[in-house]
Amino acid sequence: MAAIASAVTGLSNITTVVAAEALPPAVIAVIDSRMVRFNSAAGKDIQGQLDTIRKKFQVEIGEREKQLKEEETTLKSQRSILPKESYDAKVQDFQNKVLTVQREVQIKNRQLETALSNAQNELQRALKPILQKILKDHNATMIMDVSLVIEKAAGLDVTTKVIEALDAVLPTVKVELPVATNVPAQ
Repeated sequence: MAAIASAVTGLSNITTVVAAEALPPAVIAVIDSRMVRFNSAAGKDIQGQLDTIRKKFQVEIGEREKQLKEEETTLKSQRSILPKESYDAKVQDFQNKVLTVQREVQIKNRQLETALSNAQNELQRALKPILQKILKDHNATMIMDVSLVIEKAAGLDVTTKVIEALDAVLPTVKVELPVATNVPAQ
């Protein structure tokens, strides 16, 4: 029995050594994916479009909030004038309008998040062949994000090359808002 256990252990050790020897040596390139997202032409284009959409949303919501504040002021001034039932009905109507605006804000935020996610996915799809080419050109076995690296030697960073290649194949990305669903009536 001991001979069989010894043979199995020995065979196991040989298998581990063979498997370890079969792995290629690691050649690692480093990329700053955050810099790619914000400094590439497509990344800047995405941010610019999102900023424009956000500003438009802020103006729309700002106008609605201004209307609500004016209505609230009018409502407060009518408190002592109107009969209780009538006043309570107007308060309920006002609260419904506030809830509607809050839902609209939530919908717009979800639309923005979805639009950003879709644009970033398009950027990622364009990056994949670029990263594969970088691996091949540098005989690298992997690319790691700089945020995961504690210390590195000079010459491993390929961020600039990736940005240049990405700018050549994807200078712009159209940020499209998804169609709003469950939009409350105004």
